[in-house]
Amino acid sequence: MKNTERNYSEENLADQEQLLIRESIRLLGRGHDPASSIREMLHLLSELIGLNRGRVVLPDPAAGDLAIRHAYGLTQAEIERGRYEPGEGITGRVMHSGETLIVQDIDHEPAYLARAVPRSTLPTGTVSFIALPILIEARIIGVLGVHRLRQRQRSLGADLQILRTIAELIGQVIHLNQLIEARTALLKEENRTLRAELEKKRQAPGNFGIVGEAPQLMEALGQLEQVAGSDATVMLLGESGTGKELFARALHLQSPRRDRPFVKVNCAAIPETLFEAELFGHEKGAFTSAGQQRIGRFEQADGGTLFLDEIGDLPLPVQVKLLRVLQEKVIERLGGRKEIPVDVRIVAATHQDMMALVRAGRFRLDLYYRLNVIPIRLPALRERSGDIKLLVRHFVSQLNQRHQRNVLIAPGALSSLVSYPWPGNIRQLYNVCERIVLLARGDEIDEATADFVLVTEAQGQAIEALASPVPVQHGIADATGDAVRTYQPVGNGERAQIAAALVAHGGNKSRTAKALNLTLRQLNYRIQVLDIAVPRKNRM
Repeated sequence: MKNTERNYSEENLADQEQLLIRESIRLLGRGHDPASSIREMLHLLSELIGLNRGRVVLPDPAAGDLAIRHAYGLTQAEIERGRYEPGEGITGRVMHSGETLIVQDIDHEPAYLARAVPRSTLPTGTVSFIALPILIEARIIGVLGVHRLRQRQRSLGADLQILRTIAELIGQVIHLNQLIEARTALLKEENRTLRAELEKKRQAPGNFGIVGEAPQLMEALGQLEQVAGSDATVMLLGESGTGKELFARALHLQSPRRDRPFVKVNCAAIPETLFEAELFGHEKGAFTSAGQQRIGRFEQADGGTLFLDEIGDLPLPVQVKLLRVLQEKVIERLGGRKEIPVDVRIVAATHQDMMALVRAGRFRLDLYYRLNVIPIRLPALRERSGDIKLLVRHFVSQLNQRHQRNVLIAPGALSSLVSYPWPGNIRQLYNVCERIVLLARGDEIDEATADFVLVTEAQGQAIEALASPVPVQHGIADATGDAVRTYQPVGNGERAQIAAALVAHGGNKSRTAKALNLTLRQLNYRIQVLDIAVPRKNRM
């Protein structure tokens, strides 16, 4: 009879243990409020297994001590009293050592403080206390503690086994909540940034869809807005990739011609023999392959805006005819005899020194004066480095929609992008952003992905581009207070210094470059030339 009762009791305890684990896993999978999930696990420990007054103790970063954060079977006053200095009592020891501690009798253990639960409120018999570490990826993040009555049918080993399982599940709940909180914080920061940018755009007199707030950019936008309502010819000056076409479109959209065509001509992409037909059109039979009449870009842009990009590459014979069009407002199709009036506003753009072309006899001075009525200089990206963060977030948002992705950029990755010198200006920045959006794993662009793309970008540059000096702007510092760094030649004696700096900064190239007073691109170039092994980043 006694054996039958014992077998029944063991089967009943096994069923309760399986129910406890099954319900705890179900709570983990629900992903609800972590506090209620952990409290329910402690409740199940008490009701099904008899391990009472469970509590989870976690570090309090603000106070610098340990505090009970989740509990079952404790009053609010007992929870509030449950605070421990590092290393203090049984709880503090477990948090420090990561080892499970078992107090067989709390009345005979001086390290057991009875701080949270007074001894008078516990049963009069022998009471044990078990404390286990809660781990996340081998890191101690908290302590699980329970009271255990000595007179029990279950063995201590069985209780320890189930407690280890519950501690692991509680660790998973906390870890999942940490990941959600980090993700939520990142989303909130992105939302705050986007709201601030939208508010700035709403309050701005008119940014024409152009992203940035640097003084040089604002000056160019102010000039653009000032002349948008006129028909004056505008010359956009600046390096390749600074957004000249975007400025030309913005000028058109802000003008009274906004409802008429905007036509772009890339003068560098048209063969010299086809220029005249491309700009002015041709009649049927004007030349061998002219099987039908074709209107040119001037007629297409009638009433609107004609954007002549890379105007410095316009052949001299075509310059003469363009000058006539600007003076008389009429064109003649190739092979035609009739003058056709056109009403077109000209916006020209170039990255070249136009006066140098005039002196070299490659560009007509009278045409230059006709085109250069309103010159607007567009700043290079290195002159508006404070706008890089805004541009990156803007491009990532655009590229997420274009490529059906939903990635966010981490602060470390953003810092790496800001530190790059961007010789190709905004066009290069956009291409790099597209690459990192496509290469990002998961839902975040991390620093490692950004660094990898920037290294390959730097390796793709010509040696002259990598070694070209960066102009020093004396007295002008960036957002971190550091002046713009000059180019420094590569020497073999730098190898040991760079390798040591990489080790000292845990493989983080951005911090290493800053410590060595180099740009990220200069550092990457030295790593490549000197064949320096980069240590894996320290994630601790």
